[in-house]
Amino acid sequence: MGIETKTPLKKKVIISVCIALFVIIAALAILLYGPQPMHVDWNKIHPIESNVTLLAPGEGGNQTDAPALVKLNEDGSIDTTPWRVLQFTDMHYSERMAENERTLDNFLKAIYQEKPDYVTFTGDIVTSIRGRSRVIQFAEIMEKLGVYWSYCLGNHEGDQFFALSRAELMRIWEKYPHALLDDDVKKSPSGESVWGIGNYVVNLLGDNYSLVQSMIFMDSGDAITDADAKRLGVEKGSYDYLKPNQMDWYKAQVEKAIAAGAKTMLFIHIPLVEHGNVKYLPVGEAVEDGWSEVPGSELTKGGNVIGRLVLKDGWNLVAGTANYEGCCSSDYNNGMYDLMKSLRNGVNGVFNGHDHINNSVVYEDYAAGETPVYLCYGTCSGYATYSLYSNGKTDDPTNLMKGYSIIEIKADSSFDFYTVWYEKEYERVPRIVNGLPYVA
Repeated sequence: MGIETKTPLKKKVIISVCIALFVIIAALAILLYGPQPMHVDWNKIHPIESNVTLLAPGEGGNQTDAPALVKLNEDGSIDTTPWRVLQFTDMHYSERMAENERTLDNFLKAIYQEKPDYVTFTGDIVTSIRGRSRVIQFAEIMEKLGVYWSYCLGNHEGDQFFALSRAELMRIWEKYPHALLDDDVKKSPSGESVWGIGNYVVNLLGDNYSLVQSMIFMDSGDAITDADAKRLGVEKGSYDYLKPNQMDWYKAQVEKAIAAGAKTMLFIHIPLVEHGNVKYLPVGEAVEDGWSEVPGSELTKGGNVIGRLVLKDGWNLVAGTANYEGCCSSDYNNGMYDLMKSLRNGVNGVFNGHDHINNSVVYEDYAAGETPVYLCYGTCSGYATYSLYSNGKTDDPTNLMKGYSIIEIKADSSFDFYTVWYEKEYERVPRIVNGLPYVA
């Protein structure tokens, strides 16, 4: 007859605690790392008509040292009609699934309506802590659409502990045929390694495979490092800035375009400091010396004026555009805008995202016979972000300022720039026409 043994109470407690810890850790791992794909109706996604062909550096008629796109007619001749480029920014595919679906639906509608030749994304697209499946989904959506696209990193990719890293995101996307991304470390003219992930160029070609526009993409970073903040005398936690070796590399790319008789556009996420030279001033606050009120810019709520726009002297604002929140640039001015002005013969401007209810197009005074060097906010494209209504700047719950921008680039390197808001039935609103500020 066997002797009955009993498990000591202490041992039972230890086993129970271990099981409970295992269950908690497993659940947490699933929550943080488990796939959380967006709902995508793949049957509704179809290729758009396109005659755009990708040429590698030196391939065919492409004599540039960067990948290039050219539009070819059925007979093999070059289509010289303007390039239609769409800019989307801050789509913020996050944990808010209903808003994600609304963002994706409007994005697809825009693609089918505009039939772009090329699409640019200026950061903060997939920001979920479980983003890997969404990153893959998004690339596969673009592949099924058959549209070439490029991307620059925002400040929110990889900024959460359990988020997909910035480097891994770029590695996944650059493997897709229609994703014109390049995360290779570049060299500045002095041979210095260029800071950042995703500094690269895509060229748009025209008649006789000549360069029409160089599209330059750069990593504007996330938060400034503590060491840089101390060295530069700015507060910790400030937004990052383009580094000197990035600026040297950028200068070399612009000089190549100038030598080819063309111009460039820069795509980054975080705006330059000078983009804050127009700002929203709440009612009751006095206009500072060196600033002037923008006529007709009053914003009303409940029948009362709640604020207006003010502009720094020497600067100009394209009519109908605005900053309704502070410009969240770096606290450190690296001189990038001054560099762009010094290269103005080869520069159209910079196109960025980051601030969700700013859509201003600003530029400094310029001489007769020249064109401005523009600072252009892209239109926030995501419904999971704050809006003009949620920010308390309007009584109209449909006034959200969500949409995209259209850039149409012409054979002479001039361009048109349009704002499109989803809630305004996709109406095109001109901001720049033939390289000059639009005047109604």
